[in-house]
Amino acid sequence: MHLHGLLLSIILALCTSPSSVLAADCRRGCGSGRSCGSITNNSGRSLVYTENPNPNLDAHAGRCRFWNWYSDDSAIHIIPHDQTVSCTQTPLASGSGKKGGCAQKIDVDGFSFANNRYWILVPGSSVPVPVGAGVWTKFPNVVDVTCRRVPVVGSIVCTLV
Repeated sequence: MHLHGLLLSIILALCTSPSSVLAADCRRGCGSGRSCGSITNNSGRSLVYTENPNPNLDAHAGRCRFWNWYSDDSAIHIIPHDQTVSCTQTPLASGSGKKGGCAQKIDVDGFSFANNRYWILVPGSSVPVPVGAGVWTKFPNVVDVTCRRVPVVGSIVCTLV
């Protein structure tokens, strides 16, 4: 099975709610079917994250090229494909804690390491997906991502839970 297809299958298994959650819902906090994506960076390198990727290229000045773009957070409609979208980009230094989630009322939707290749690992899978430097990964609202450096191999591994 193609690695991106494997990741898709695992993400589909993790996403049990078929309802779409918008960033505006996250600003009201969680509960009643609402949840907010988050990211924690312990990689030793800075990353950038976005709260609002948009396929309308006029929506934001920044650009994010996602390897696994999908336009809906519904688990039923996740069909990854490479797409450049407009986005804001906010830096997150290593060791600066968690960004996003219900308590902060921030919905993080994607991330990238501008100058570093990284790997995506989903629990239940032993096969990580390689992602190139500057390429973005999108994830559903129900997911928390933690990125860390694995000293043995010197690589950044981001786990989606």
